[in-house]
Amino acid sequence: MWSSFESFFSSEVVFLTANYFFFFYGICLMSIYFAGVFLANRAIARTKKKSLFLQVNDIVSATDIPSVSVIAPAYNEGMTIIENVKSLLSIQYPYYELILVNDGSKDDSLEKLIREFDLVRSDATFITQPIPTATVKYIYRSRDSRYTHLTVLDKNNGGRADALNAGINFATSELVVCTDADCIIEQDALLKMVRPYLEEGEKEIIACGGGIGIANDSVIRNGVLKELRLPENLVPMVQVVEYIRAFLLGRMAWSEINGLMLVSGAFGMYPRKRVIEVGGFDAKTVGEDLELCIRLRSLMEELKLPYKVVYLPETLCWTEGPPDYKILIKQRDRWARGLWETLKIHKKLFFNPKYRYMGIFYFPYWLFFEFGAPIIEFLGIIFIIAFAFFGMINWPMAILLFTAVYLVGCIFSTAAIFMYVKNFDHYKKPKQVVELCLAAYLEPFLYHPVLVYGQMLGYYKKIFKIKSGWGTMTRKGFKVSES
Repeated sequence: MWSSFESFFSSEVVFLTANYFFFFYGICLMSIYFAGVFLANRAIARTKKKSLFLQVNDIVSATDIPSVSVIAPAYNEGMTIIENVKSLLSIQYPYYELILVNDGSKDDSLEKLIREFDLVRSDATFITQPIPTATVKYIYRSRDSRYTHLTVLDKNNGGRADALNAGINFATSELVVCTDADCIIEQDALLKMVRPYLEEGEKEIIACGGGIGIANDSVIRNGVLKELRLPENLVPMVQVVEYIRAFLLGRMAWSEINGLMLVSGAFGMYPRKRVIEVGGFDAKTVGEDLELCIRLRSLMEELKLPYKVVYLPETLCWTEGPPDYKILIKQRDRWARGLWETLKIHKKLFFNPKYRYMGIFYFPYWLFFEFGAPIIEFLGIIFIIAFAFFGMINWPMAILLFTAVYLVGCIFSTAAIFMYVKNFDHYKKPKQVVELCLAAYLEPFLYHPVLVYGQMLGYYKKIFKIKSGWGTMTRKGFKVSES
């Protein structure tokens, strides 16, 4: 066995083939990133220009805007549930309801809600269920006139997707916003999210996503983000950089060419009738947000109807990111499994001309670069170790190449940070910008290897059929100011 291993890795053909493969893959990925910077910059400029013609004040005073249901699943969120619900209730929108779905919580979440919002229980048997879900036991509504647009569904545990489906069944609005009970949503977020539905005339908007931000160590008052602070710990700090880069250079760029395949599960808006038409969220996958978006796109392609998936660059929703490596690995393990499951479910799209650009370009990109990137990185590490062992690496050239790749990666992150700071008001202090740039330059050493490990762990579980669900994320809770 050792002789076979030695003959394989010491082969000149294997060495050259590996070098050319990794070089070609890296060039392709880098080219996509460069294109992303160009497209994102163009998209931001176009979005800001369009916002001048239809402003938030125009929307809030209109009488013909669509109704919206905000659906928030909650499972064992007792530590933050009250502040989060207050945040969701403070949203500025003329016609909206909040449907909080208690998905069989085992902590005191429901008791806290009943006490804080003066909830009264009623029967739930009259709810029609176009989407099958676990049993909804009771409906709770408030006797307090301030909370008439709050409804709490208490149901048996079925997972996040099942809870969202229950909320969609109960909703009576034209549009549904799917979020999480642990999110802090900007007060004018719905007014901004609904804008594309009002502006677009030729194409149907089947999904609209808003930017997600990390709010660890920020100050919350009465459910509203009052002071945005950068996280004190390194792990969530680097996540701020990662989110800015991923949402601004990734999703904004793909949205510009109508190639967006994912609307974040933390904050996404959909037409209720289309979601019901495709059967709601898939409760059998932990990547339900990606899977639903692909299924909606597939439906529109099959119906041959013009459509768009839209992304809004401004951060409209704030969440608490994983505070340490342990929780981060669990999160990325789950994301990797969700991606695996979704690509397998929709494998018919791969290079399928019936689905036009989605089949020929967008779906293959997700397979080769979103799914494949951690595998390529992992294999690269193995090949480097093996080639180094057999003395086949030109170390001065290797160090030079590593430095170049490292700097280019940091440049992309820095560009995303400055694009964000230039266009939005969240991180304006020079100290914050410096700290974000420092985090960007530390990311490849102290953060990215952990991500690859988490992703490969998820793939490992899928390969060997190790059962693993959503898992739990221990939260510290937001800093709440009573004054």
